[in-house]
Amino acid sequence: MQKVFLFVTINVKPGKFDEFVSKLAAHIAVIRTESGCEFIDIYRDTQNTDVVNVWEIWSDRPSWDAHMVNANSKAWQAVASDLVFGESITVMDAL
Repeated sequence: MQKVFLFVTINVKPGKFDEFVSKLAAHIAVIRTESGCEFIDIYRDTQNTDVVNVWEIWSDRPSWDAHMVNANSKAWQAVASDLVFGESITVMDAL
């Protein structure tokens, strides 16, 4: 199966950056234990200080799909909705 590479851009609400990153770090600690998660890390956009990027690598699409609907991810969606304007997920293939 082919790996899944993701680049997530998250637009954090003004004044919510520190709270968001703290909660995101705790969420990511759980994601790292999920089956199929090979890599996940948080980055701050140097051009826009209210933007956070997350780089993820999953072993295959079924693993990522399972992650997107598990209890941890569903709980995170409720937390994030109060702290962000939205996110975009770019799914990439290795060349």
